[in-house]
Amino acid sequence: MENQVTESKSLNVKSVILLIGVLFGALISFAANETFLSIIGGAVVGLVIAILFNSYILPQKPHDR
Repeated sequence: MENQVTESKSLNVKSVILLIGVLFGALISFAANETFLSIIGGAVVGLVIAILFNSYILPQKPHDR
């Protein structure tokens, strides 16, 4: 029998983390202040924190093998 390889698209984890950071930043900020500007500010802060997470905490060390 032949081994059949099915093509499947992989999930881009970094973009999902950015999306979650923006959404939860906006939601938490809106829950705290209840203004429209807090939604925008919270989304920006969530995006910055998600970018920092992706660049410094998420990367793993390369394996030696």
